[in-house]
Amino acid sequence: MIEREMERMREREPVERDLHYENVIRKRFADEEYLANLPHVIKYDSVPFGQNIQARVKSFMGDARGPVDTWKAPFFSNSVMEQIVTPGSHSGKHRHYMEALFYIIEGHGYCVHDEKKYLWEAGDIFCVPTYCIHQRFCDPDSPPARLFFLIPSVFTTLGLTATEPIEIHPDYKPTEQTLALMGADKRLAEKLAGRTQAPKFEGEVKNLYDGFRKQFADEVEWRLTCPQIVQGAKQPWEDTAMGRIKWLLHPSLPSGLRCFIAYVQEIPPGGRSGKHLHVSEEVHKILKGRGYDMHDGVRWDWEEEDVVFIPKHTVHQHFNADPKNPALFVSILSGVYSYIGHGGIEHLEDAPK
Repeated sequence: MIEREMERMREREPVERDLHYENVIRKRFADEEYLANLPHVIKYDSVPFGQNIQARVKSFMGDARGPVDTWKAPFFSNSVMEQIVTPGSHSGKHRHYMEALFYIIEGHGYCVHDEKKYLWEAGDIFCVPTYCIHQRFCDPDSPPARLFFLIPSVFTTLGLTATEPIEIHPDYKPTEQTLALMGADKRLAEKLAGRTQAPKFEGEVKNLYDGFRKQFADEVEWRLTCPQIVQGAKQPWEDTAMGRIKWLLHPSLPSGLRCFIAYVQEIPPGGRSGKHLHVSEEVHKILKGRGYDMHDGVRWDWEEEDVVFIPKHTVHQHFNADPKNPALFVSILSGVYSYIGHGGIEHLEDAPK
């Protein structure tokens, strides 16, 4: 009987050594070692302006698709850039699946989103919702508009990076190769398209599938009607355990963005913020003053115009080195971490009262 059972048993297949998991770990350690040596502060003048199809931009941290040895800072979650729009001029016109946050450092003008006009000025945030046709204009009587902006890298991970170019920046001279690439990108965008008009869901939701149909209609309606300007001058200041803060984007505040949390913080002369820790990456644009950050016990000096990167899960605190004048910066966190179960803040030390 035993012999018959053994006859029916299949021979074990040979097992080859699989190094994939080991190689993944090895690469992660190598990447982390490289990233640990990148700066947390990028000086404004160290990054040149470049003219692309859509705008004149400085790229402080580009798309995280490339290998880490091309990165400028240890920052996975967003592309971080600054854009200039000259008086009386405008950016290119396009749309893409990526949402985008624009903080107005200087100047005033307006944007046109899905054929609607929205005014903005220094201190505001204008929101570019996902798959919104958008273009930016600087008023003729304005100084050059300076826009600090972020685009979430998660859209790249999800394969939603196609851009549909509609109008090229007036200062950009495209080559034949550029036009061919634009045509290919436009065809890909058209293939993925569909959210150009709000569909209607008629009747009641009778089953789970109907719920998805209604969700599609609701999301398109939200994109076309959500608040697209956050007026900084109208937001209140709060005295918090972290210090003096003005919220611009927060999960409890309505806006046209889902991937960002943003606030302006003021540090008094010679003062400091609280100390805290969160999984989400964070970036600061220094608007006024000079000082330094402590990141996991390491000091990083900064001054006006610098960009400060706070890597994931880093204990950090901000210090004003000027004994006479306040420091001011806009802080932007990636809200994506909250969607994957790593939101919130672990508070470690109060700011002085």
